Amino acid sequence: MSALSSTAALPLIATPSIAAASGAGIPHDLAARFADLYERWREQRRRDELEIVEDLELTSWDDLNSELFKTQALIMGYQPRTVDDLVLQARACALMNNDLWTDAATVEAADAGARAQRRILESVAALAGAELLPGVATIALA
Repeated sequence: MSALSSTAALPLIATPSIAAASGAGIPHDLAARFADLYERWREQRRRDELEIVEDLELTSWDDLNSELFKTQALIMGYQPRTVDDLVLQARACALMNNDLWTDAATVEAADAGARAQRRILESVAALAGAELLPGVATIALA
């Protein structure tokens, strides 16, 4: 008996299927929460670039980063069911590691693993026809 014919007898009913997976993907309220967080992150970044110093102890960044950490963990806990879900997960990961796009020293020092992570996230967004970090100036990899 060949290996091919022996595997053909395996029960297909017990095999998990993407098409048969349950769940509706990432909830819309969680996606909306991330969108709001992203806009607040961009606004704080803009304020920093303009050197508007209202928060000397950086509590705004601490609060944003804490919320981002929790929100990203929730987003990544879902199995993506749509291209939009996958783009949302890519954006959440990119925002958690935004220095790979926005900080020249980090981009220059990025090792092969960080470069690969950046490229796959960019590829997901590009395949979907979406910007990974909309409205954010990014630094190209060398």
